[in-house]
Amino acid sequence: MNATRTRESRKGLVFPLILILAGLVAFLTRNGMIERQLVLQLLPLVPMAIGGALLVSRLNRRAD
Repeated sequence: MNATRTRESRKGLVFPLILILAGLVAFLTRNGMIERQLVLQLLPLVPMAIGGALLVSRLNRRAD
């Protein structure tokens, strides 16, 4: 039961962390600390990183 609770709490953290990261990037871009072109070039890495994290977590669940 404790392991189930831990997994549920992890799932609840993913979306808020994505929102915080998006807000941070928007803030830094707006203040000129990051160039907009750089953000647009790196944007495709976000779904790949999320997919990789989901894949690793599913593989770890199967190992348990």
